[in-house]
Amino acid sequence: MTPACGWCGRPWTITPTFGALCSLRRQRPATLCPECRATFLPWSAETVHCPRCHRPGAGVLCADCQYWQQQLPWLDGQAQHLFAYHSPIQTYFERFKRQGDYQLAAVFAADIGDWWRTRRRHYDAVILVPSDPVRARQRGFDPVTALFASVLPLTPVLEKQGTTPEQAQQDRATRLTTRQPFIYQPQRGVRLRQWRRILLVDDIYTTGSTLHQTAAVLHVAGSDAVMDTFTLAR
Repeated sequence: MTPACGWCGRPWTITPTFGALCSLRRQRPATLCPECRATFLPWSAETVHCPRCHRPGAGVLCADCQYWQQQLPWLDGQAQHLFAYHSPIQTYFERFKRQGDYQLAAVFAADIGDWWRTRRRHYDAVILVPSDPVRARQRGFDPVTALFASVLPLTPVLEKQGTTPEQAQQDRATRLTTRQPFIYQPQRGVRLRQWRRILLVDDIYTTGSTLHQTAAVLHVAGSDAVMDTFTLAR
């Protein structure tokens, strides 16, 4: 097989592994050539880090998580990430979100799929953080939906109301204190109170404000589930 790399566009040869050939499950093909894949640094949880969000530090709750522990004392989930937010991933999000290059949505589908395969049995529901509806219309797509919908079994029960400033344009203090922008929209067949563990997904984890606001809405709606989070980059 000689597909084109989803990032650099150059053709490269995929050599199936023995495990993939023997697997009964359909494997999602890689979309990045080995050279490009190596430029995106995986998030490492092996260093000393905050026990909740895995931010590098002294091995105790970071300032952001201390803030959220005070605001949401019932929340006890873990934050999980695929990549460190550094120059290549910044460029990726610049092209994908700001420039609206929808074709880049599939670049990390194989990585997300590999991550999900070992965890899918842990969760009763996967809920994404919805994007600003005005910006989604301007861009032509919801970036979080585009990233995850083809891989994760999403349950759409949240909506974002109104327009809020972009996270990249806000400082840390403003992000942490932004008003609640989400509302719960119950769907037929959804049994919120029966869910024991929920995975909340977003594209980037900075202070965790949008993910914690999402968790708060679900809690107010009646959920007492453990809520973990998953983002493409941290």
